[in-house]
Amino acid sequence: MIKILISYLLALTIIGSGVFLFCALVSLPFWLMWNWLIPDIFGLPIITWLQAFGLWTFIVLIRSSNFNYAKTFNPSKISEDGTELSPFGDNTWNQWVEQIKKNYRA
Repeated sequence: MIKILISYLLALTIIGSGVFLFCALVSLPFWLMWNWLIPDIFGLPIITWLQAFGLWTFIVLIRSSNFNYAKTFNPSKISEDGTELSPFGDNTWNQWVEQIKKNYRA
């Protein structure tokens, strides 16, 4: 019974240490760069290590989305006769909004 308890505590300690080490390794450079550059350039406050990890996590979540900027914000198209086509094509506003919702699961 004691051996099982010790083995679980050891496993929990190893996992917890690994998570802590990962958090430190990914957020430490971000934290140092923020506190070195951002307060002087933009006048924003100095942040703590935990705030840096939260901000880093937020940025990773935003960047990992499957939103295709080029497909949504494409430049205007020119027809064969040289006139600019409507960004909505032959669709009405509501049809265009539904198409965007369908494409991006909004």
